[in-house]
Order: sequence, then structure tokens, then C-alpha cells
Amino acid sequence: MEIDKSWIPTLLCIINDSIKYNDSLRNSQTVKDVEDIEDWMLSIYQFKGYLEEEIKKDSELYARCEKYLSEL
Repeated sequence: MEIDKSWIPTLLCIINDSIKYNDSLRNSQTVKDVEDIEDWMLSIYQFKGYLEEEIKKDSELYARCEKYLSEL
């Protein structure tokens, strides 16, 4: 599968929003198993790291996405 480069900033925004949402959920009183949330967040962070490594291979794309990579 290949993702069109124009979608990468959107994908990074979705990832960042997911991290923010799950972090607030993790800190809420409604979650019964915090470890599940933390495991999920770890997967999200790993995915973001993988994307960052792939994006760095394209200097033009990295320049366009740098602000989304540095969020959080």
C-alpha cells in the first residue's frame, strides 16, 4: 500500500488527536483498566515514530510535516 503524500499531514493530525484523547481518557475516572489505554498509546507513539522515520527519507515532505511531528 502506498499513501499519497498529500494525506500525510492529515494522518499526523489524526495520530496527535488520538494521543491527546487517549491521554485524557487514561487520566479520567471512568477507565477501569489504565494499562489497556497505556498499551494502546504506546502503539500509537510507535506508529508515529515509524512514520517520522519514513517521512525523514523525503526532505520536502519532512519540511511540510515537521510541525505535526513536533506536536505533543
